[in-house]
Amino acid sequence: MQNQNESQLQDAVGLLNAVWPEKCRPSLRWLRDRQKDRSIPFIKIRHKVFFDPAEVRRVLLEKHTVKARGAR
Repeated sequence: MQNQNESQLQDAVGLLNAVWPEKCRPSLRWLRDRQKDRSIPFIKIRHKVFFDPAEVRRVLLEKHTVKARGAR
């Protein structure tokens, strides 16, 4: 079951709080850099930017999961 924070769009700070625990949370600058290079999905409405935490988590897991050697 998804957390309520993950079922709605979030701003950048809300995304960081929804996806990462406080001790290992990346910086806002890191998030903006990922947004700039379009490696995480975002929604832009005029000048406001929103993120879907569940979609961001899915993309990060797909792109950054390291598989063991010999795993299929």
